[in-house]
Amino acid sequence: MRKSCAWVFALLLFVASVYGQQPQGKLVQDLWDAAYLDGTKTGYVHTTVHEFDVQGQKIYRTVNELNLTVKRLRDTITMRMESGTDEADDGTVTGVYMKQFLGKGQELVVRGALENDGQLHVTLPDGRERALRWNNKVIGLRRQERYYQAQKSKPGDQLTYLTYEPTVTAVVTIRAAVKDAEQVDVLVAGKGQAPAFVKKTLLRVEATPDEIQLPGQKLQLPTMVSWLDDNLLPVRSQVHIDGVGDVVFYRTTKPLAMAQGAGGAARLPDIGIAQLIKLNGSIPQAHDTRSAVYRITLKNDKDVATAFAQDDRQSIKKIDAGTIELTVRANQPPVAKDGATPPGDEFRDSCYFINSDDAKVRQFAKEAVGNEADPWKKAQRIERWVHDHIQNKNFTEAFATSDQVAKTLEGDCTEHAVLAAAMCRAVGVPSRAAVGLVYFNDRQSGPVMGFHMWAEAWAKGQWLPIDATLGHGHIGAAHIKIADHSWHDIHSLTPLLPVTRVVGKVSIEVVSVNE
Repeated sequence: MRKSCAWVFALLLFVASVYGQQPQGKLVQDLWDAAYLDGTKTGYVHTTVHEFDVQGQKIYRTVNELNLTVKRLRDTITMRMESGTDEADDGTVTGVYMKQFLGKGQELVVRGALENDGQLHVTLPDGRERALRWNNKVIGLRRQERYYQAQKSKPGDQLTYLTYEPTVTAVVTIRAAVKDAEQVDVLVAGKGQAPAFVKKTLLRVEATPDEIQLPGQKLQLPTMVSWLDDNLLPVRSQVHIDGVGDVVFYRTTKPLAMAQGAGGAARLPDIGIAQLIKLNGSIPQAHDTRSAVYRITLKNDKDVATAFAQDDRQSIKKIDAGTIELTVRANQPPVAKDGATPPGDEFRDSCYFINSDDAKVRQFAKEAVGNEADPWKKAQRIERWVHDHIQNKNFTEAFATSDQVAKTLEGDCTEHAVLAAAMCRAVGVPSRAAVGLVYFNDRQSGPVMGFHMWAEAWAKGQWLPIDATLGHGHIGAAHIKIADHSWHDIHSLTPLLPVTRVVGKVSIEVVSVNE
């Protein structure tokens, strides 16, 4: 029932995750769903349940595999995602699993098991274990598939259950409202076994997650609408994701689920283009501007001022609850600030994503800075080195760590940012990563803002941005920052979550530009 891929789309396809071990044991359920994005066939979901005997106890391992192919700024990317739960015969969850494909050939594995102390013990990629509070009322994927059937659901019912979202290591409360039956399309085999849609009367259910409270931020997952057959089992599900569109899953056969969509790759939806924010006019010499003022509105957001960073470069003037004027200033030439408190060890130490201890990262950093001693000049040299040496610039990588980027020297803004940040730390310059928006002229859409990632280095008593994707040695007023993070002790993509508050909801008007 749960298609846990939904929030990953909202992270701009920075990641695809998969539970890696092929299940063994007796196959007791094998389900297929065809996936469509805004009416275009884009992939499938495959759900399997295997039965195991563990010390005389039956354990059911459910694996929910997603396989989608879409475009991101005209590059084709295939996204696989699997999440898994182990459940006892009575439905009690005993284990959870996740493996993330971060870059080509690179995996991040997280496993969790419920122990006798009542906590979920999660094993991290570096071998460390973290104990998380658990609620034994959480239901696993197998039980979720049959949840409405078990509840004998009928129109007017209001149901609540708990599920586990491994990508953010959080227990989520789901509130489901059973609506009246309605006619909707379902997918069947037509003439010559070609996909065909027919109308059926099915019971509608709307399942809305509660807001997730994460450290320093909140996350709202989208509502999943499902339609149930006469046996109260889901045969169609749909989720609307801001900035992406409507993703619909049709329960069907394996051949129909795996069949290529009509028109092939040419008709694949481009979610990168869909997420571009059109502006009211162009900004000449955008990356050399001294300052700019933007009027920003967020749809259905009562406190837009908290959605964007305020720092030495950015200041906010609140117009009303949903609108702000954001003034952004360039960082060139930066003026030294005396007396500032230097950043802590979390911005200096090596970590999983910003791995400054990697031998290649350290080698590249030394090559880039040479005998330079000034921290700001070191950062500028590193920015230029990364820009020049990542020559295979594409959007097909998911989100590689800095050591992986050092091996492949390919990727998009995320790969440029983590490598630059790691190289800064390798030569003693504190660093962090920033996420936000950047101006450019798209050949089809015209002047736009697109979602972007860059690095910031601590120099001259302040945080100064460097953008290795551009390699200009400075940043003008064309970068709008949403958030920044050290990525210390992080083994997931939670530092990227602030963008989900903005994607698909924001409108931006250029008020003035100081060239």
